[in-house]
Order: sequence, then structure tokens, then C-alpha cells
Amino acid sequence: DVDQWKYVDDTTVAETVLKNDASAMQEYVEDLSNQSLANKFQLNETKCKELRISFAKFKPDFAPIRINDKDIEVVTSVKLLGLNISNDLKWNTHISKIVRKVSTRLYFLKQLKRAGLATKEMLLFYLTCVRP
Repeated sequence: DVDQWKYVDDTTVAETVLKNDASAMQEYVEDLSNQSLANKFQLNETKCKELRISFAKFKPDFAPIRINDKDIEVVTSVKLLGLNISNDLKWNTHISKIVRKVSTRLYFLKQLKRAGLATKEMLLFYLTCVRP
């Protein structure tokens, strides 16, 4: 059973593989690729990523997923709708990336203060660039 979520021009495909079962993802990806080609669209295999999440003591060894005769990169985390999801499902990766982004923007806010920008404009910068 394969779930598919679609947003804007990206598609996310998820599969639950039970212990001792085989993955059907390659067949699903081939079907998706064929449907795309039928609609005059080609999947960009360099932008496709595979995230494997398993809490089993012995991790299953799946064959690589292939698109256009190229192996899809297996990654430890992906960004999906603004959320960084890691293969251990912990929040560390997501929080670290947010902290880095906010630190950079707070540095710019500090530079704006040194440049003598009015408080009202600094508040506007904070509300539009730092807080979201």
C-alpha cells in the first residue's frame, strides 16, 4: 500500500514495508514516471531523494530506487513543507536549521541598529524576517 501526497509541483510518496516484506516502491516509481512521460513531463532524478526511516534493530537492506537508469540518492533528512524530517524522526535537524537561520537574521538586525535605523523599521524587519 503506497500513499502519495502532492503539493504544487512536487510529489511525495510514502510506503510502509512490514517486517520480511519486499518494497514495492520501485514499481510505483516506474508507474509514476510512465504517467509523467505520458503527460509530457519527465521526473528529474537529481532532485529526487529517498529517506528511509526504520527503528528495527537490524535495518532492512532495500535495493536502490532508480529513475531514468540512475540511483536515487538516499539521504538522512529532507525538507517537506518547511519541516526538516530526519531518518530518526528527532527534532534536532529541524531545530538546528531554524536556529542557524534566525541567528543570521538577528545579526542583520544588529547591523541595522548600528546603521542607525529607526526602531519602527527594525521592528518591521523583525516581524517580517526573523519571527516567521
